[in-house]
Amino acid sequence: MTTPPRTFAVDAGRGLGGLVVAVLDILRELIERQVLRRMDAGTLTADEIERLGVALIDLDRQFRELRTLFDDGGTA
Repeated sequence: MTTPPRTFAVDAGRGLGGLVVAVLDILRELIERQVLRRMDAGTLTADEIERLGVALIDLDRQFRELRTLFDDGGTA
């Protein structure tokens, strides 16, 4: 039995979306590590630390939404 074209396209898109999320997650981790290094080195102001913290929290929230979207087949 063959997979209908529509189902194949949806599965392929979901797989590609999951791959994109995984790559973005790696980049987010790299950014977090860089922020921690800069904090330890004392090269960030308190305002920069606050803004970066808020940005990283927002990224985490958006990634959770993307993961949910791709994990449940886009019905969220």
